[in-house]
Amino acid sequence: MSQPVKLSDQLVLDARLTGDVVERSIAGQIEFWAGLGRAMEPLLGGIHALALQKSGKANPISACLASVDSPEGRMRVMEYARSRPFPHYEPHPTKQGVLVRTAADGKRTTGRFVDRKFKTVR
Repeated sequence: MSQPVKLSDQLVLDARLTGDVVERSIAGQIEFWAGLGRAMEPLLGGIHALALQKSGKANPISACLASVDSPEGRMRVMEYARSRPFPHYEPHPTKQGVLVRTAADGKRTTGRFVDRKFKTVR
């Protein structure tokens, strides 16, 4: 038997955004999250469950997605990409569809991906 419940607009929005990606309805996504929580709670100690719950409230998915397409969001993405192992890729400053690959030794190569392999272009 189903039961109507009141949910925050933020939770419903997060469920909609996440559910769209994994092809679940809003209700299906919330039920999925509830099932995960039910399965995980006995495995976590009380203090760990509380810490996870508090950290989960810090940045809802919708707020994270909204912040990506902003100057600060683009800067966070660039900083994260630079922290990853080499090679690094960035758009060519003047050529559309062309990338610049930077190797660990600082060597920069211009090219594009063809069949999942980086091919040098002049």
